[in-house]
Amino acid sequence: MSIDLAPIVRIEHVEISYNDAKHQKVIIQDASFQLFPGEMVALTGQSGAGKSILAHAMVGLLDKGFTVTNGQIVYMNENIAQFDEKRLQFLRRDEIALLIQHSLNGLDPIRTVKKQMLETIKHKKVGTKKEKESILYTMLTKVGFHHPEHVLNSYPFELSGGMRQRVLLAMILTLQPKILIADEPTTALDVINRDKVLTLLKVLQEEFGLTILLISHDEISFKKYADRVIYMAQGGIMN
Repeated sequence: MSIDLAPIVRIEHVEISYNDAKHQKVIIQDASFQLFPGEMVALTGQSGAGKSILAHAMVGLLDKGFTVTNGQIVYMNENIAQFDEKRLQFLRRDEIALLIQHSLNGLDPIRTVKKQMLETIKHKKVGTKKEKESILYTMLTKVGFHHPEHVLNSYPFELSGGMRQRVLLAMILTLQPKILIADEPTTALDVINRDKVLTLLKVLQEEFGLTILLISHDEISFKKYADRVIYMAQGGIMN
């Protein structure tokens, strides 16, 4: 794997605080690291270090009360922390994708997978409905489904957690993002399925030229697949 000399994302001395009516508490004190095009990086560390909070800040999805109070998250020479909501929506749709830990929350339980995937891809100028459906079949196959038609006609509640996660991953791939952030993608999976998911992400990294940031406290599993590991201690980054 060749890595471009110029980073695609720079996290520069980022501080994230939580504010309520009476107090402001610094949650992440000083986080700095870089992501380079085409690499898979594991961001690991103890639970509670703020890894997921930092990942959500990178796509402008911090929970209510959390704010970037210092530093910069630089993407394409722009500070994401200063984006308005319209620019953030474009960022999440076309450039930086977040694969969430609890996959069912990312899918509408009362609409078929096919309807949701077509809704996701509708803004892409890729031709007819038939051509769009062909893309869905291709992406579902790439994430390991041998019978895409069955998956497309299913409702999310009819699929296992691991299957829903792969559906979300296929949906993300139809958008052709430059960066994929996978937040705890192997949580609650056994060792065999954990390796399957990480192997799949490695294949997709190489096939699509994806830059992937893996978020997990499971350092041992991720070390086998990541090109680089970044350790996050309480409040900051330790390389």
